[in-house]
Amino acid sequence: MRKSILGAVMAASVSVLAVAAHAETRLIANEPGPNRGVRAEAVNYIAEQIAERTGGEVTVEQNWGGALFKTDAALQSISVGVADMGVLIGAYVASEFPELQMAGLLLNKPGHPWVMMQAVYELFTTNERIQERLDEMNLVYLAPFSLSPAILACRGDGIRSIKDIKGAKIAHTGSSGDVLAALGGNMVSMPIYDVYQSMETGLVDCSVTYAYYAVASKLNEEIDTMTELRYSTVTSLGTVINKDTFERLTPEQQEAILAVGPDMMDFYGEKLEEADAKALEVLSSGDDAVDFVKLSDADYDAMDVAGAPMFDNWRADADAVGTDGEALLAELYSLMEKWTLVMETEGLPWNRK
Repeated sequence: MRKSILGAVMAASVSVLAVAAHAETRLIANEPGPNRGVRAEAVNYIAEQIAERTGGEVTVEQNWGGALFKTDAALQSISVGVADMGVLIGAYVASEFPELQMAGLLLNKPGHPWVMMQAVYELFTTNERIQERLDEMNLVYLAPFSLSPAILACRGDGIRSIKDIKGAKIAHTGSSGDVLAALGGNMVSMPIYDVYQSMETGLVDCSVTYAYYAVASKLNEEIDTMTELRYSTVTSLGTVINKDTFERLTPEQQEAILAVGPDMMDFYGEKLEEADAKALEVLSSGDDAVDFVKLSDADYDAMDVAGAPMFDNWRADADAVGTDGEALLAELYSLMEKWTLVMETEGLPWNRK
């Protein structure tokens, strides 16, 4: 009798454990960047908020540095479920997902990082064509990441006019590479995460980067100059979830996860602003201070002209997947104006009283 009772208790315990194990869902995530810097804080924030808002029923197992797959394989890998969620970078999926890359074009209209995130988020969560495209790729969009204003960082004398671009060995890490190539740059294709080592070994002389990232990646140890680039901030990085995985979650869990995106943008926007300010202090002080360079208005105008074919190529990519690129770009510009007005009239969320 005792054995029977003990067996029943053990069976019940195993059953309870099985139910508990079944109730917890672990999302396997892939992040192309390292676990440091302000964007890493935002990636961790997403994971923490998912766990907190689902009462621990859904957790995220984060893999850093592209441990599961390379940056250029992220779209296909998340679509088929190699990972449940992760970050896509528009520059690496330009032909397959031109809608995402649109916010990575060198838009010559001003775009504050928080404004750009709000505009892109609204576009990607309300535009019917983008919803169709996400469904085609078996993805659910969670939130965008914006970068701070782009800077061309170089060793030595750097780029002080567009004439200096000709022949310079420049890391090709995104849309800006097309413009620099058109102006005579000797482009070396590589992920931004490989730039530090390539700069250290002399493989490249320059790379487009961002103040906070230059410090976070220690690239500032290798550079002497930073040339300002006058473009809207790049916002073609997006966190997505495999749709099959998402649909296996309960409606309450789905709602909780989708609600993380808007809060993450405010969290990240504030952190990005703080990190950029601190990075600029590091970059402009001490014995290793870099020389900040501004080009002439004529040079910036010439860069806009050089970038025109990039927009033509993007429209062609959009047409190839059945998307009206011109209409989509117009909608993005409209949303940029909308959210710029919000920022100007209400202030940034973290500065509001």
